[in-house]
Amino acid sequence: MRIDLRPPTDAAGITIGASRPEAIRSCRALGSPSDFHRGNETSVSLVVERPSGLVTFVYFDSTGSVEAIEFGRPTTDTDVVEYAGVDVFGTPAEELARWLSEHTRVEVADEGRSITAPDLLLALWRPVIPLDLEDEDGRFFESVLLAESGYNG
Repeated sequence: MRIDLRPPTDAAGITIGASRPEAIRSCRALGSPSDFHRGNETSVSLVVERPSGLVTFVYFDSTGSVEAIEFGRPTTDTDVVEYAGVDVFGTPAEELARWLSEHTRVEVADEGRSITAPDLLLALWRPVIPLDLEDEDGRFFESVLLAESGYNG
């Protein structure tokens, strides 16, 4: 399945600002959504896990509207998350960051582990930076998040 990111408004058919019932309906196109709590949050979020290992998280604000959508890297290539035709999880992180910076303003933090495109309200994250060209650990981003303006998850 191809998942399209369309920042700053939606991803995988889930719209920023949508109500919880609307988000649940949209999530069903990906699988069976379940409730979960992130940390000590009071708002109940949604999670959808696909056979590919792709995990989708939908976070809600205090009014019950979608405030952020996050995708965790799949373990197989049967699901592809794309932004503007570029495979977000299949493109090496350095290459993706370079490509993104050619198309929008990019801010790099944590020595390259975190990249944000503030004008798109898009963030990418990986836990580590590869030690060398042979090191696979950290070579690709592990998550991508699309959020409403002012999101501070």
